[in-house]
Amino acid sequence: MAADAGPDIRSAYDRSRGRGAAIFCEPLVKNWLRERGIPVPEGGLVENSREALTLASRLSYPLVLKVVSDRVLHKTELGGVVLGIDSPAALGTAYEALEREARQAVEGYAGILLEEQAPTGTEIIVGLQNDPHFGPVLMVGTGGIYSDLLEDVAFRMLPVTRRDIEEMLGGLKGKPLLEGFRANPPADIEALVEVILGLARFGAEIAPYFASADFNPVIAFPQGALVVDAKVVLSEEVSSHPFGFEPPSTRYLEGFFAPESVAVVGASASEGKIGNVIVDSLINYDFKGRIYPINPNREEIMGVRCYPSLDALPESPQLVVMVIDLKEGPDLMRKLADLGVHNLLIVSGGGRELGGERQLIEEEMARLARELDIRVVGPNCIGSFDGKTRFDSFFHSHQRLLRPPSGPLSFITQSGTYGCAFLENAAVVGVAKMVSYGNRLDVDEGDLIAFLSQDPDTRVIGSYIEGLSRGRKYVAAAKEAVYGRKKPVVAFKTGRTRRSAQATVSHTGAYGGTYRVYEGVLEQAGIITADSIQELYAICKVLALQPPARGPGAAMLSNGAGPMIGAIDLFPHAGLDLVDLHRESVGAMRDHFSFFYLVENPVDVTGSASAADYEFVMRTLMQDDRVDIIMPYFVFQDTPLDESIVERMDALNGESGKPIIGCAIGGPYTRKMIDALEAVGVPVLSDVADWVAAASALVRWGELTGR
Repeated sequence: MAADAGPDIRSAYDRSRGRGAAIFCEPLVKNWLRERGIPVPEGGLVENSREALTLASRLSYPLVLKVVSDRVLHKTELGGVVLGIDSPAALGTAYEALEREARQAVEGYAGILLEEQAPTGTEIIVGLQNDPHFGPVLMVGTGGIYSDLLEDVAFRMLPVTRRDIEEMLGGLKGKPLLEGFRANPPADIEALVEVILGLARFGAEIAPYFASADFNPVIAFPQGALVVDAKVVLSEEVSSHPFGFEPPSTRYLEGFFAPESVAVVGASASEGKIGNVIVDSLINYDFKGRIYPINPNREEIMGVRCYPSLDALPESPQLVVMVIDLKEGPDLMRKLADLGVHNLLIVSGGGRELGGERQLIEEEMARLARELDIRVVGPNCIGSFDGKTRFDSFFHSHQRLLRPPSGPLSFITQSGTYGCAFLENAAVVGVAKMVSYGNRLDVDEGDLIAFLSQDPDTRVIGSYIEGLSRGRKYVAAAKEAVYGRKKPVVAFKTGRTRRSAQATVSHTGAYGGTYRVYEGVLEQAGIITADSIQELYAICKVLALQPPARGPGAAMLSNGAGPMIGAIDLFPHAGLDLVDLHRESVGAMRDHFSFFYLVENPVDVTGSASAADYEFVMRTLMQDDRVDIIMPYFVFQDTPLDESIVERMDALNGESGKPIIGCAIGGPYTRKMIDALEAVGVPVLSDVADWVAAASALVRWGELTGR
């Protein structure tokens, strides 16, 4: 919740907007910061040279002059800043010249801010932004010349904790500058964190009134930190609930996965039509619920009786699947309300994505969903799948789309295409639930994550995101899943190009961009992020099959060294360490193997290695307390590596509590061996980058669960 900003801030906003202001004046903002114990330079607003000299007598030179206007966003570009004033005479000259120029050239001129010039130190940029998806967010980045050069920033959703700020600073590329670099002494990190925390609290306090804000620079010294510049860009209107969000609702969601009865409105007897494929999946592929095809022109479809309308059914179905034109949706929803039906799955497209009248239809249906207490998945989606009940609303034939067995993975996605790919990738591991929710007229990502976090069949939740309409709701559900239910949430977010629409307004808006904000907020919520749909699946699979890692120490072994070298190149970015093995471990392997086996980390057992050789190395690494993760690479094309590796890995899996993540690349035989290993719970990935990302995710999950 936002703190009470008080009548002074609200009245200042009203006055400023009333006279067409774009920002709160810098002296006003700094007075507010000073009142809240946030350090700013000594100084004040002056209106003539006499006042400037009087104030300067109480300050320490050098001094700085800044033109004040509530309509100028970038005063430096207008020549509105004079630095390095070192004497009363220089002050008088500089003041008169600046005032004369400003009165002629600066719109909304309101005086000049005279301040002590801050000494040099390590510069940080701190910003605020009212993000359209997440509301008020905080930005922290490397400042000075590096802010534009590196675009080195991190975001978190307000409110933030001290730990959030420490993580933001720790993740910056410019972190070495704060720690002391070459001739620059280390900065006072504790004081800097305290200043940023104060600015974040101030941001929460004024959240209803700002669009964005820059505190640039904030300078960190060996002792202390100082907010040197401050700009708050006003919002166009006051937000009544900047931190408010509708809590996730799981009401009736079970009906989309385990319905006792299903009516398909738009069922078809014509092969290839959507209504035909959906009915085929329900009738002929293990779903045990009662099925009611609705088609006024048919007596039966696939041996199952057809009904002309919902009114003609012998019971009110628990779920209705709609594949008719969306314009019939409002009338259908009213009929569902009359029948007491609370679940509607709309496969049909042609809604808001077409705009105009079609968007209005969807908006009416969203209103009816709330008024009539009907939960809606879709429209414009492929719907849902349940691995246990075998409920399946997909319009993809079973000859073209594999439906996996029941398993520990669940996946929610805006893209039906990615949903299909996830299902087929999970052919061995299995899927608990998958839902493509399309235009999310009602049921959205937050509702689905809240539901899956309570689902006993779901061990890991994957999420593909194009955009979130209710970001804080999604975060609340994910936090409950991660910290409350101890279920990992893995997300892949597309749309990573920088948004530049606010570039002329503030640094924070320019650096923000949609993805930068998402990246920080997802991390803040404990969500593990992926860089591709393949990586997302790899991480989900490994998290489902293996325990979290106790630390980042990785040990590798292989009968072919090349892929290990490629993986090690990726370790620094992934936060993994290639550990030095205990001398006892190295000695044991050296005594056991022939001289040409390389038994440091990574362990190269060469192309002559057998399954028994792998087992010996694995047991040795399990007993080495420096090793947190064991990463074997298998060249299954090498004949000496016999198929008993599956039985041996099965026996080793879970023995030490250390996660095992394999990797192998190849053709049909390699694929066969991968499937066999994964069937006994040992994940084996087919891409070196995914291998490393999955290992990194196990480290992150260990941190989040306190391993």
